[in-house]
Amino acid sequence: MRVVAMISGGKDSCYNMMQCVAEGHEIVGLANLHPKDLDELDSYMYQTVGHMGIEKLAEAMGLPLFRMETKGISTQTGKHYVPTDDDEVEDLYNLLKWTKEELNVEAVAVGAIFSDYQRIRVENVCMRLNLVPLAYLWRRDQTELLQEMIDCKVFAIIIKVASLGLLPDRHLGKSISDVQSHLIKMKDKYGLNVCGEGGEYETFTLNCPLFKQKIIIDEMQTVISSSDPVCPVGYINFTKLRLVPKDMANQMDVVVKTSLDYLSDLNESSYNDLSDPDPDLSESELEQIEMESRLKEAMTKDDLVTSRSNSLTQSATSPIKILQSKTKSCDDVRPLNSPMKIVYEQMDILNRPNYVFNNSGWMWISGVEGYGTTVEECTDDAMEKIRDLLLMHEYKLSNVCYTTLYIRNMAEYVSLNQAYSKTFNFPNPPTRVCVECPLPPNCEVIVEVVAFKAKTDMSELSNKRTTMHVQGISHWCPANIGPYSQSTKIGDITYISGQIALVPGSMKIIDGGIKSQCKLILRHINRISKAINAQGQLRDVVQGICFVTHPNYISEARRQWEKCTTNAIVDYIVCPQLPRQALVEWQVWAHAHNDNFDYEETGCSVGEYTVFSRRRWNYESNCAAIVCYVTTGLASSTTQLTDLHDDTINRHFRIAQRLSPENIDDILTYTVNKLIKGQPTKTEGDAIMVPTIPSIHLKIFYQVHAVSSVELLMQSIQEFREKSTKIVKFAFTLIPACSLQNFSTFLSISGVKHE
Repeated sequence: MRVVAMISGGKDSCYNMMQCVAEGHEIVGLANLHPKDLDELDSYMYQTVGHMGIEKLAEAMGLPLFRMETKGISTQTGKHYVPTDDDEVEDLYNLLKWTKEELNVEAVAVGAIFSDYQRIRVENVCMRLNLVPLAYLWRRDQTELLQEMIDCKVFAIIIKVASLGLLPDRHLGKSISDVQSHLIKMKDKYGLNVCGEGGEYETFTLNCPLFKQKIIIDEMQTVISSSDPVCPVGYINFTKLRLVPKDMANQMDVVVKTSLDYLSDLNESSYNDLSDPDPDLSESELEQIEMESRLKEAMTKDDLVTSRSNSLTQSATSPIKILQSKTKSCDDVRPLNSPMKIVYEQMDILNRPNYVFNNSGWMWISGVEGYGTTVEECTDDAMEKIRDLLLMHEYKLSNVCYTTLYIRNMAEYVSLNQAYSKTFNFPNPPTRVCVECPLPPNCEVIVEVVAFKAKTDMSELSNKRTTMHVQGISHWCPANIGPYSQSTKIGDITYISGQIALVPGSMKIIDGGIKSQCKLILRHINRISKAINAQGQLRDVVQGICFVTHPNYISEARRQWEKCTTNAIVDYIVCPQLPRQALVEWQVWAHAHNDNFDYEETGCSVGEYTVFSRRRWNYESNCAAIVCYVTTGLASSTTQLTDLHDDTINRHFRIAQRLSPENIDDILTYTVNKLIKGQPTKTEGDAIMVPTIPSIHLKIFYQVHAVSSVELLMQSIQEFREKSTKIVKFAFTLIPACSLQNFSTFLSISGVKHE
């Protein structure tokens, strides 16, 4: 992409430009906001100290410079930014608008590392101008990042100090290499941000591999703006700078990492806080397992292009050298991509909008099918039904924290997303998951919604909604450039958007097959958990659903998941297709006190069926989750789905199709009783204990063609719901799946309760 770089002169903006070039982007111009008649501004957004050297920096790079004045006034300092006259953010908007018109740029390079305040405002401007933010330093480990800058020959000096442990007379004018060890000591002693992200110090870059000339300081002035004996503040003014030629040949050995190099931790035995006690299978062992489990009669890839009606799944020149990934190439390890025959549902599912809410403020809306002649009309119809149900109970769209979209054709994703965006077109939209399911011809989309509205001021304080919507491309996690956020936190509960294995820096699916995709997704979830909650981690996940596009992927997905989590209960669903042709997608929710949750595996027999459940609940029993499988055999612990004898498959379908309303009633009774077990009571008056009627949400997946009548299944669930109102209130969605967790499972129920 053609990129304009926001520069302050500091090390961060310069190194971010180097990262942009390493990723194949072209820096075509520089942009800067500066104060008028002042050395620097006390700005929330911009580094302005050293601004008198910016023109020389642009000359050193041989690039056009676009500059505007700013007064550095922040009239809106809240967490969420709305365009406001006279705010310094609007100065940035005007600057980038001008630059875009002049240079026809597509993206903006931003050197932000950790400031959500800055990120949110830059992203707001970029989205308004249809520009992509490139922030490759975002949430990088600062000690590691500083070392990278030094190794990549970014020669920057300190031009301002304002922190305990830094002294004007000792540290101003020193290079980052000279003070690196001292900064690390001050980090350990005082908690100083090693890269100065907290404003502890500012820098100015005199040379880096992108410079065609280097900057020399002939004269400068030191200003002490505060002589506080504990924490003095001082800065440098440049009074005379000049450029001198540089030997470009000496820069050719500079190596800059690319997006794949930031995946090296995936091949380590552990990363971050994830323990990995069991050694990974070798690539050859995994390949052998996948090869042995291939379908006997796999169709060729060319068959994938067959019509769905046949029921088949459908840089600029730079001295920087890009470091080739040090991670082991997986090109010789061919992932299992055997096409799978997809049987689409032919019977109407007959979902109808239904909802439930509780006294805590949680609301679940389920079973919303959209109707129309086009995908856009179907999505509009579904969104209108959701708006009406929210309004009916005095909820707002901004109260929605999670949406799930089950769609018939992933090829229609763009059209569906455009229609969806018309509803959730506000800052920090809800988190979301979108998967393709084998829906019948008359059903293009089914939608579920989770919303929360605090009932009291005290509840609002303790259950404050926190949403993270990072839209800048970085090496941290995939950017969410669209109408959904990475995560939404309500109190102790965090919902995380469906994660696929996109390499963050390139936004492309990682090579290497199911194993690599699983590992990368787990890292995404872990990093998002940490970002939304300082103490968060992957092990906080209570429950999730793992969608895969082939039955043989389940065993590896399950293995990677279970060795990195603590009794998180996951349902495994085989679907026709996922976004970006991903092999696997996880949707999960987490609880900050997951270590206080109990775990139980149990089961029962219902007629000729085996019911197996996995349940999690906290000590107060006000938060619980369950995954319940209904099978035609006793093989609930195996994930085998292929290489089965015809007799085994036929027996499975014969038994499944004998499912009766009485069986369904017993299965739901068992599942619901498990989920609401230990339901808290409430006090009325001083002594009367009245049991509360719990509200729960159920996702009921069924294997396509395994039940004789979808109408019978739906009717039986509705009848159970109506007769159980004195015991439980629940919302549910009935969803077809290609296959479930193993060959004998034909019903799978995921349930949740938040009280």
